[in-house]
Amino acid sequence: MMRRFNKILTSLIILATTIIAAVSCTEDMDFGFKELCFYHPHTAPVKVKVDWSKFRHIEKPTGMTVYAYPLNPDEDLFRFVSHNLDAVTLDLKAGFFHAFAFNQSDSEYATIEFYNLEDFDNAEARVIQVKSNWYSTRTPDTKLGAEPEWLAIDCLQNIEVTEEMVEIAEQEYLAARQEAARARKQARKELDTKAPTKVTKTQHEVGTLVPKSIIKNVDIYIHLENMQYLRSALGALEDMAEGCYISSRETTDGLVTHTIESWKFVYNKIIEDGKEKEDFTTGAIKATLSTFGTPAGHTGLSEENNLYVKLLLVDNETMIDLNFPIGEQLAAINEYDGTQLDENGKVIWPEVHVYWPEPLPEVQSVNGGTGGFDVGVSDWGEEIVTVLPLL
Repeated sequence: MMRRFNKILTSLIILATTIIAAVSCTEDMDFGFKELCFYHPHTAPVKVKVDWSKFRHIEKPTGMTVYAYPLNPDEDLFRFVSHNLDAVTLDLKAGFFHAFAFNQSDSEYATIEFYNLEDFDNAEARVIQVKSNWYSTRTPDTKLGAEPEWLAIDCLQNIEVTEEMVEIAEQEYLAARQEAARARKQARKELDTKAPTKVTKTQHEVGTLVPKSIIKNVDIYIHLENMQYLRSALGALEDMAEGCYISSRETTDGLVTHTIESWKFVYNKIIEDGKEKEDFTTGAIKATLSTFGTPAGHTGLSEENNLYVKLLLVDNETMIDLNFPIGEQLAAINEYDGTQLDENGKVIWPEVHVYWPEPLPEVQSVNGGTGGFDVGVSDWGEEIVTVLPLL
């Protein structure tokens, strides 16, 4: 009987404690102090500054996402999305944390998908797969990937939240509760329903994130002669990185091919009658491609990346397939993060230059004359292919 009585008494004590805590929080909510109850898990407000100066000249972000990972495996990760770009305040328990931030929300990207975000070391961003109506990958392991949107990332490791930080937060919480009780009492006495003054919390600054781009631009130039016989071009840069690990900023070993369908004409300059003019017969076609870079394990050999180009001449029939091994020119691309600037403050990106030694064949334009470059052409005519050997 005594054992049963003790058991009932213990249950009543637990029930009474729960009711008191619930009522306490409810009273705070009634008077605008809902946020104070958040400190019941014993957390401290930790402020992380974010410096976008290494990225704003590339793109101006409108928001950011921050992930905080407790080193204690029993704790849940913390995800915070904010339009305040200067800093973020995280309410964290005592312990050590890793954190990273990137521009925008992870759900806002159209050409990038995020994987393993619950795992700090293995979280990664990858380009989405796309389809092409003119290009087929040469190996089953290679995928067609979209050009990634701008993504800037930085991380902090071993952020410490001390017991002292938590104690300060709890003391402020108790002081706020006392102030709330006095305000409620005064409000009842004066029949005034005005809410108490909001309590200021002490924020502890623990570091600064400086996001930099993990996306690289590469300018591709294909130098040709007899450019007046070129109508349009398509291209593909093969075996680039599919994605990048967020915490280390290192590319993954997955492979993608990026198709290139937008080219512009760059003419050589000549001096004629003492004036500089464009030579419409020689020059290059240029494309700018966005990519994560070369994949993990890339050794800088030329054959590791191939630039495939399909040219359509002005007769709307003759097509020329060109292949350029350019892995050596891409060996250093992963070192670029958008922070290298020229004397005018313009971002420096790597360039690839390839040269086709044979003049383009002289063909008759379907429109009369010798023709010209048309980047918007969609009719590639009959499949009559002329393949010239790379010398």
